[in-house]
Amino acid sequence: MSDQVESERVGAVTVVRLRRPEAHNALAPDMLAELLELAQAAAVDPDARAIVLIGGTRAFSTGEDLYRAAELDEESFRAQIGAFQRLASVLRLAPKPTVAAVAGFAYGGGLEIAVNCDARVAATNARFACPEVEWGLTLTNGSSVLLRRLIGDGWARELLLFGAVFDAETALRIGLVTRLVDVGQLEREAIGMAHQAAGFSPHAMRLTKRLLNDEYDSWESVLEAETGAVTAAFDSGDVKARLREFVARKAGRRTP
Repeated sequence: MSDQVESERVGAVTVVRLRRPEAHNALAPDMLAELLELAQAAAVDPDARAIVLIGGTRAFSTGEDLYRAAELDEESFRAQIGAFQRLASVLRLAPKPTVAAVAGFAYGGGLEIAVNCDARVAATNARFACPEVEWGLTLTNGSSVLLRRLIGDGWARELLLFGAVFDAETALRIGLVTRLVDVGQLEREAIGMAHQAAGFSPHAMRLTKRLLNDEYDSWESVLEAETGAVTAAFDSGDVKARLREFVARKAGRRTP
């Protein structure tokens, strides 16, 4: 394991850091493999209740390392794309909340990784773009669907087909990110956000993420899935303990 990606525990939150600032955290095959390994470990770690993915102050990630990509043969390139797609699935389907803390450039695969997180917190110097078509490539990581859901079809086409670069304020306005902070406050804000979610019921969190990620054919199937999830949550010992604590706390406040 190199020092290009690091993982540390901050309370109940696993923080995964990209550390290749000289290349704007471009993901060469070895770095992507490390990131995937650490993300997978955090996703299945029962003691990690939330995950934060963060780059440096000048770049979150510019995605695929184009210098290294130029050296890949077809088989190696396909393997690299497979690793990107697996990383997207790990972040999207993790049974715990994931937060992308974005400062500087989030381009191409870097933006697509952030889109697969449950929340995106941006610094005021953040910049977002998807230049794949410019390089003769197309987007991956489920972003052909996720971007349209997040920002709408029109903004997604501006980004993907016309080479638009969104600054942080535009990203906030169109819903690509939901919080905007100064660069110096980014890590604190993202980890604080993750800590808040980490204090919630992990069982309910897992069920809720499944509801948010699943696709349904009809309104009736949505209601059926929600009924199954909330019933499973209520049947757990965790929710009953939390409800008893709530009732006891409220009763204590009413005590003269």
